[in-house]
Amino acid sequence: MPTYNDIISRSENGAVELPENVARDVIKAAESKSVISQLATKVPMESLVTRQAQLSGLPSAYFVNGDTGLKTATKVNFKGVELHAEPIAALVVIPDDFQADSFVNLSAQALELVSEAIARAIDNAALWGVNKPSTWGPSLYSHAVGAGNYIDYDDTKDFAFNAAEVSRKVAQDGFKPTAYATEPNLRWEMLGERDANGAPIFTNLAGENYEGLALHGIPAIEGDPGAWKTDVRLISGEWKHALLGVRQDVTMTMHKDGVIIDEDGKALFSAMQQDAQIMRVVTRVAWNISNPTTTANSVEGARSPFALLTNAGTAGS
Repeated sequence: MPTYNDIISRSENGAVELPENVARDVIKAAESKSVISQLATKVPMESLVTRQAQLSGLPSAYFVNGDTGLKTATKVNFKGVELHAEPIAALVVIPDDFQADSFVNLSAQALELVSEAIARAIDNAALWGVNKPSTWGPSLYSHAVGAGNYIDYDDTKDFAFNAAEVSRKVAQDGFKPTAYATEPNLRWEMLGERDANGAPIFTNLAGENYEGLALHGIPAIEGDPGAWKTDVRLISGEWKHALLGVRQDVTMTMHKDGVIIDEDGKALFSAMQQDAQIMRVVTRVAWNISNPTTTANSVEGARSPFALLTNAGTAGS
């Protein structure tokens, strides 16, 4: 499958800022399809690089010796977590005849394609490290594996038991599980699980205050098949420590004479020759993981706010 890495004619004279309502639709559509966009903490970025404070040393408190005892000083240490915005782009080829016949619905159809591409790019990079920019922090997968926070799926137990064991890993590092990210179509697998008497194990998958899929009273967001590592069944974590920086400068350019080329410089599509326009949508986002010290685990390399449920023997592969 060709990779659309570049376009000829990069002049920005035709660039226009997306109308506020259209830009909002792009972001909202991408969020609804991206695990990271739904669960991570969004950090507005006013510059290319933003730093967030992360707790690196806990304070201490002491009993004072009597009415006139001296109070002692203590330190609270912090270090910076850097977010570096990188562009994500998608190209949508719009034939002129299609535009003429379907102008009213053009934006909705094009934005749907763009939002899906953006969502997959974010999840693949942030969750698994696929095409992750070097300026981004570690993938969630590598962060959890590096800390030893993963367990193999136990086929002798039901899915909820396995999920609870993964969440226990998160809790043992001093974090509070707030949501699950799960393999695609988990809902239907769970609905098919039966106990020893053949009765359904999971009859209510919705939490009290949550309309979607929920497990152990917290949201469970299913991943997209195009942006999910097949040997991972589930991710548990305290998702406020997943940081998604957002530079909200979404721009759109329409190219009537643009040419799409591959990495070898071979022309794959010519808008002028083939009577079409090329919509180019670009946004910039950043990613990193905050890993503050906790009273349960003060060793940074052996601590993670996330843990994985994997198929047997696949973690780290």
